[in-house]
Amino acid sequence: MKDLVIVGAGGFGRETVLMVDQMQSWNLVGFYDDGLQPGTMVNDQTVIGNINKMNEVMHDLAVVIAIADPSIRQKIASSLKNEKLYFPTLFHPTVIAGHPANKFGKGCIITAGVILTTGITLGDFVIVNLATTIGHDVFIDHYTSIMPQCSISGSVKLGERCFVGSGSRILQGISIGDDSIVGAGAVVTKSFEANSKLVGVPAEKI
Repeated sequence: MKDLVIVGAGGFGRETVLMVDQMQSWNLVGFYDDGLQPGTMVNDQTVIGNINKMNEVMHDLAVVIAIADPSIRQKIASSLKNEKLYFPTLFHPTVIAGHPANKFGKGCIITAGVILTTGITLGDFVIVNLATTIGHDVFIDHYTSIMPQCSISGSVKLGERCFVGSGSRILQGISIGDDSIVGAGAVVTKSFEANSKLVGVPAEKI
């Protein structure tokens, strides 16, 4: 099995440890995290060092950035210049990945219970969290985060660095621009431009 490290030892990082253990296809080496001292133990995994230390690695190493905030995830990915690092997309064993022609960028994390259908494209470093469903012909751009139990209907387009809160619903054919936030439990029934903050049923911009 190939070596893999997790960036971020917070809540989602700890969940990712569990996911990797259940995959049984990687040798999990430990965490890199700027907020904890090297040698700290988290979920039986060691914090190896701060994130910049990965730029000094001399051997091939798989990296998963397990941080839900889209902007922070992008900043970290952009800071990792070491050519020895690579970013696999991880699928929990219970994921229904849909049609073989679906497209997935690098560094995505697709967690337990997610269901995808057909004609789907996910950009780089997208997170799709627990028990979310994604309908036909959906496009989700780089660094966007989908929280648990969301429902994204067919032909939806989400821009870069969007954050879709837990339990939200996005109806068919809707576009939401870059850097937008969909609040937990919102039902989005129309399209919105970039930098929108959407809450309510039906969702409105605040």
